[in-house]
Amino acid sequence: MASGQIFRRAVLISAAALTLVGLGAAHAQTAFPNKPLRILVPFQPGGAGDISVRKLAQPLSEALGVSVVVDNKPGADGLLAVQELMKSPADGHTIMFGTPSALLFVPLTHSKPPYDTLRDFAPVSHFSSFTFFLLVHESLPVKNMQEFVAYARANPGKLSSGTGDSTSQVALAQLASTAKLDIVNATYKGSAAALTDFMTGRIQVTVGGLDLIEKVGGKAKALAVLLPKRSDKMPDVPTFAEAGLPEISTRAWSGFFAPANTPKPALEQLSKAMDKAFKQPELQAFFNKYGSVLEASTPDQMRAILVEQLPVWRDAIKFANIPVQ
Repeated sequence: MASGQIFRRAVLISAAALTLVGLGAAHAQTAFPNKPLRILVPFQPGGAGDISVRKLAQPLSEALGVSVVVDNKPGADGLLAVQELMKSPADGHTIMFGTPSALLFVPLTHSKPPYDTLRDFAPVSHFSSFTFFLLVHESLPVKNMQEFVAYARANPGKLSSGTGDSTSQVALAQLASTAKLDIVNATYKGSAAALTDFMTGRIQVTVGGLDLIEKVGGKAKALAVLLPKRSDKMPDVPTFAEAGLPEISTRAWSGFFAPANTPKPALEQLSKAMDKAFKQPELQAFFNKYGSVLEASTPDQMRAILVEQLPVWRDAIKFANIPVQ
């Protein structure tokens, strides 16, 4: 073989080798996930939200093939966790456990919102929906929603309601608005103080889940469930529609969110891994015990929940005259 041919052949072989190396490097750069997944939690360790995410960590780790690290960033109704998420790399390796407090309440109660919920986050998946009930104190002479509405209308401004979380606060405001009730709402910074006042009868109306009902024992009467259909945990408690009232459209949900501009393939892979993890029987049993529905979604389905709930929260916050910072 002539020396020129040998040289050209060597050049072609080298070029092919470099191409393969380049393709390999490109694949290594785009492979996902290629390091531990970090989940930001906007609540203190040991709380319900923190525990639920930690229950998910191992099944999700197995589905993704990487370790999952839970990083608590509590404070300011989730604002601190959101700020941490927004400055994190948009590569899919940092996501946030989000609830309506951070995603809806904070931006809607600031005259200059610190972020835009639909613009600044990339939804990953729905996580769980909670079963909440309208509860009244045992001292009220009512046995059902019809009697409660009649009693509240006959005693305008004499009943007090309160809760320790923004979802329940907005649900109570929506109830008062749609049922045309004059109920004085007390705002609490946490659930402990609201629970104490409900136990003593200082407030007579609240919203809560099965855990709250267990804590207050016989002090509470559950009059309606804040869901489109009855809960199998308390099947005798009707929906608002069954009680002859407009349905409360405030939803108690949680989900996972990534920074804006996170690549779509990473979001889809995370969503599919969550769907796989959520189906584990032990995890399903844990959430079902507390009346929660554990269900994954596509990123687009999670975004649709935000789009649906934003105007619901905006109207309820306005009706309740919740202060804007």
